Amino acid sequence: MQLPFLLHLAGTGEWQRLVVLSVGLGTVLASGALLFVCLGGMSATRACLVALNTAFLGNAALCLIVYSPAIGHIRSNPGWPVTLGVVCFVALEQIWIFVRSRPQGPHRSRTA
Repeated sequence: MQLPFLLHLAGTGEWQRLVVLSVGLGTVLASGALLFVCLGGMSATRACLVALNTAFLGNAALCLIVYSPAIGHIRSNPGWPVTLGVVCFVALEQIWIFVRSRPQGPHRSRTA
């Protein structure tokens, strides 16, 4: 989804293009770095969910940025607020997965 913006084919301004590229690629890079850090304590299913959520968040961020200046009332164009709501829930799920999968330090055993 980022390729048209990289090649100046999306028909957007420079500022909008920069924001789309930084948010889209930044989402993927940040999630990849967190995945690398937390991978030791994460199941394969959770890692797959992180990858799917990351792809969705990157593409949804692109849609939110590109279509934010759309003309019309919210009632006539409900896609943007619905996408924003879904993005919030997916981002919360992503955070929850990382919080539950963070690596734990070595446990001290109690000796009597």
